[in-house]
Amino acid sequence: MNNFYEKAIYKPENNFAIFPFVFLRQFADKAIPWAAAAMAGVPQFFLIHRLIAAAHPNQFMGLLPMAFAIPPLLSLVIVLRKIPAISPARITQLAWFGGVALFFITLIFPIQFDRQWITIGWALEGMALLWLFHRVPHPGLRLAGAGLLVAAFVRLALNPAVLEYHPRSAMAILNWYLYAYGAVTVCLFAGARLVAPPRNLIAQINAPPVLAGLGTVLAFLLVNIEIADFFSAPGSTLTFQFSGNFARDMTYSIAWAVFALILLVAGIHRKIPTSRHAALGLLSITLLKLFFHDLARLGQLYRIGAFISVAVIAMLASFAYQRFFAATVQQKEKIETAP
Repeated sequence: MNNFYEKAIYKPENNFAIFPFVFLRQFADKAIPWAAAAMAGVPQFFLIHRLIAAAHPNQFMGLLPMAFAIPPLLSLVIVLRKIPAISPARITQLAWFGGVALFFITLIFPIQFDRQWITIGWALEGMALLWLFHRVPHPGLRLAGAGLLVAAFVRLALNPAVLEYHPRSAMAILNWYLYAYGAVTVCLFAGARLVAPPRNLIAQINAPPVLAGLGTVLAFLLVNIEIADFFSAPGSTLTFQFSGNFARDMTYSIAWAVFALILLVAGIHRKIPTSRHAALGLLSITLLKLFFHDLARLGQLYRIGAFISVAVIAMLASFAYQRFFAATVQQKEKIETAP
């Protein structure tokens, strides 16, 4: 066995990437050699990327991670065909090669582009790893996927510098905020679905409500960003102001009320108490803002419009809650009267 290792180490044609494939029978039930083979391309990629960027910068750098994704994909096929399904290390081997392949595939976006695409790449990689977990049930994939989704949320929600990535676009609404925040929001909700029970516990944390909650917060933040962007002066940076412009103030109030209504309907339909409580809290804040802030600054005609708009939304919310409680009472009565 010592001679075997000496030959593997000292032969120059062998390296980490091909080492377990050359000695496939000996390492069929091992995990570490395959992990080293899968990760061998990662440091090489960053060295080659840095070399090309310095020596020959070009507009097609996204082709580089695409090329590096091919070896782990081919390795994945080899493992599927050559390693017996009964091998205890097969799942780990597939997880490493699949995860690295998805890493390079999602790296195409931030390499080809920059700034917000790095965050989008994290979110796509996180969602892809959670999808891969359904095919290769290795807990490391689920943990890494959820971690990347949370990191993408933190980068967008808690990093003020993200709002200065680009100058304000001449086109309102259909701008980079929409696709950046929208894409990460969709990934968070998709991630919540992908870790639905019985796959929901990650490090003893119930992951679906956490990911769905982060997605909801990011969606609400996107709504406010789009409003702020719409009412910001041309050429200026994005700023949040809640006074001095009656149209902007009312847009915030109506948007919050509509968002609360959607959140309430979703909470009732999906039977999620947290969503219903958050909706009622947001609607209450909206009403307080309307009465103690907006109405003091609006003219008579706009006050009527504001009252009608928010009143209609509040009535719809009340109707939805009434139907929800009626259905709950009927269901309890059926359970109590059942033989």
